[in-house]
This record gives sequence, structure tokens and C-alpha cells, in this order.
Amino acid sequence: MNSTSSTLSTPPPSSSKVSPKTAVKDCVAGACAGAIAKTAVAPIERVKLLMQLQFSIDRSPRSMKERVPTRTSAWEVMKRVYREEGILSFWRGNTPNVMTQAGTAAMNFLLMDWYKIAITPLLHWSLSLPSDRSEEKRKKRRALISSFLSGGLAGGTVLTALYPLVFARTRLAMDVGNNTVDAPRKYPAGMRDVYQTIWRADGWRGFYQGYGIALAGVVVYRALHLGGYDAVKTEILHRRGVRVKSDNFSIDRSRSDLTMTERFLAAQIVSITAGTACYPIDSIRRRLMMQAGLRSEERLYKNSFDCFRKVLKTEGTRGFYLGIGPNLIRSFGAAVLLVSYDAFKVML
Repeated sequence: MNSTSSTLSTPPPSSSKVSPKTAVKDCVAGACAGAIAKTAVAPIERVKLLMQLQFSIDRSPRSMKERVPTRTSAWEVMKRVYREEGILSFWRGNTPNVMTQAGTAAMNFLLMDWYKIAITPLLHWSLSLPSDRSEEKRKKRRALISSFLSGGLAGGTVLTALYPLVFARTRLAMDVGNNTVDAPRKYPAGMRDVYQTIWRADGWRGFYQGYGIALAGVVVYRALHLGGYDAVKTEILHRRGVRVKSDNFSIDRSRSDLTMTERFLAAQIVSITAGTACYPIDSIRRRLMMQAGLRSEERLYKNSFDCFRKVLKTEGTRGFYLGIGPNLIRSFGAAVLLVSYDAFKVML
């Protein structure tokens, strides 16, 4: 190996640490960005959930299966929710949503940087292996691998801690009605009612319905979403002539300014791609969430594989993409999240 590659195998110790100040800055920026973005698109997300779970197991008179016919457009669902439940109902379930997204955003972005540092020694070691590619191309490829791996690992790490909040958000979004005698709500007290009801019926396991498929999905989604965003930015800057740093396979920050338009376009492309690719997984896990609290003989699906098989058989591939339209619009919020994170980091 040449001298440059030998140098790369021993990165400076200072590059492998994240200062406490930087860690706090990353957490606050991620939390603020997540809370703002999710609140902004909460109405669209609730419409998406109502369409996505219109065939859920709730067969009561209040169920969306009866209230919203199949093939109903997002606009019709939105009008019906407004007419029957009022304007504030579009933010129903937004409290656990904001808590989830603020925590997820803060921890994901922070852990992503930590995971990058953790896998850097392995990437440096891989540079010592024989290869016909140029050193610059090899470093660029490892920068992309670093982005996708760290994004996926960060998402998987956060999921377990915050999954009960995701569960509560889904159940509250599907809690249709205006809390009157004619249209009572199942969880009028919000999160407290959700947790008490499910705990009495299923215990702590009820809060983790669909967790297995969700874990697989979140690793893929975060790898595409966070890692993809980082990778797209790296590619844009690489084409400008900004080279990957040899110590941690990242772009030189002093020369890595992107315009807000470039950041937003990169984020939008990544959000749409990741959201569409992982949407069937999201549909399956949310259907499983809706089964919590039911007796075993009342449940439609035994597990995620059984859910996939039955949905495909009874609804076709379309069943996996119910509500995909609003979800694509909602990706605007995901793009805002990524851009806002960068903006908050500059402000802090």
C-alpha cells in the first residue's frame, strides 16, 4: 500500500469524539426540527392514516370502514373529518406524534454521527484491502456506506424506546367521533385512555404490536432517509470538487455550504423515495397495531407474514398503498425536517 493509505488506517484521535456541546446542539436542533415539521403536516398525516387503515379490524359503527367508503379520495376524507369532528380533530394524536418525532429526530441525528464514528475504523481498515479502484473513488464509496449504515442503525436504536408513542399516535388518529352521545370517542382522555385500555387487555406487549416488521422497516427507512440525504449532499459537493476527508469519511464542512434550495430538493427526493419504498411495511405494522386489545379469536392477522398474505389476497397490491397520495404530500414535512435540522444547527 502507498503511504497515503497507510496514513488513512490510523485516523487522528480527535476526530473520533463528539464534544458534549456538539451533542446537545445536535439533540436540540433535531428535536425542534421534528416538532415543527410534524405539527405542520399533522392534518395530512391523519387523513393518510384514516385512508391507510380503512380496512382495520374496528368493526364498530364508528369505524372508518363504514364512515369512509373504499376509494374515497383524500379530499373527501378531509371534508368529512372537518364536518363531523371539527378543525382541531386534524391534530388528534399530535401530542404523542410531536413527542415521538422530537425524540426520534434528536436521537437519530445524534446517534447517526456517533455510529459514523463507530464504524470509521472498520472503513479505514477496508481501505487496506486490494482494489482496482482509485483511492478517491474508494473513499467516496465508503462515505456513502457510512451514511446509509449510520442512518439505519440510528433508526433501529431509537425505535424500541419510542414505539409505544408511535402506537398511541396511531390509535388516537383512528379514534373517530366528536365525543358526543351520537358519536362517542373510544379514547376521550387521549394517551392516558389508550395506555390504560391496552395495558389491561394485553399488558406491555400490546404496545409493541407490529414491532418486528417495524424494526425492519425503520432500519431501511432511516438508512434511505437520513443516510440518503447525507449521501445526496455528499454527491452534490463531490461533483463541485469538494473531497471526502480522510479521517472520518465526511465532507469538509468549511467548504460544504449548500443553498437552501439545494438542501430542500435533496431532502424532498430522499423523503419521497424512502416513504414510497417503505410504505407497505408501514401499512402492515399499523394494521397490527390496531389489533392490540382484542381477543386472539377476534384478530384478523396472526403476524406480519399472515397480514401480508391476507392483504395481498383480499385487497391486492393496492391494499399496501392505501393513503399513499397524502403520504407523498406529507413527505414535504419530512423534507422540512431535514432542512430545518441543518438550519437549527447553524442558529444554535
